[in-house]
Amino acid sequence: MPSDTDILYQGPRLRIRPFRSGDVQPLITMHRDPRVRAHLADDVPLDEPRIAHNFIAHMQQFYRQYPGTGIWCAEHIQPRDPDTLADARRAHAEGEIDDALLAILVQPRWAFCGWFSLVHLADDPQTLEIGARLSPQAWGGALALDGGEWLLQHAFGPLRQRQVLGHCASTNRSAAHCLQVLGFCPQGLVAYNGTQAQRFGIDHDQWARWHAQPRRQRQRAVLGAPVLPTCSSG
Repeated sequence: MPSDTDILYQGPRLRIRPFRSGDVQPLITMHRDPRVRAHLADDVPLDEPRIAHNFIAHMQQFYRQYPGTGIWCAEHIQPRDPDTLADARRAHAEGEIDDALLAILVQPRWAFCGWFSLVHLADDPQTLEIGARLSPQAWGGALALDGGEWLLQHAFGPLRQRQVLGHCASTNRSAAHCLQVLGFCPQGLVAYNGTQAQRFGIDHDQWARWHAQPRRQRQRAVLGAPVLPTCSSG
């Protein structure tokens, strides 16, 4: 269990924390899923145990070397399954477990669901880009937006950035949609990690205006317009 000081962000359904050595196997499992591999913008074989282990060790060093940036583990909250809840409540009613143990057994648990990142561009060390890589069970919900909003708050707040970029594979329409809901403007195809990717950008003022609106309103605006209202400003 991570301590409170290890948690970078925690909301009602998402938690973001540094990677730990115990995250190697979930990381491997995610990268062995062909649905995940189909959208990758790099070819790092994180489905191999040695590579996954080295990746986490590197990240732990990275956190110390570049405070405030990195690739962080994402966890989503999962309620206990009905059978577990029923067994715990039966045992409590029959006096087999006390109130304290019951409270632990019925609590939802946090489960690995991927990562969120805020790192400097390789070809422009002054510029940060956000990223996310989530396992399929975390797709289609609000987790990417929850994490993306925290990344932008972190970048434009404590890290005092004036601009943040985002990239995704040109075939990954859901990632492009998510970036636009976050307020990013499309900037076209660029060379990225040895391939081509769609680039999106947002500056501090665009972010402040766009995020003053409720998320639902921003989602409707993106669905109704090919270009975000904030993109028209200089």
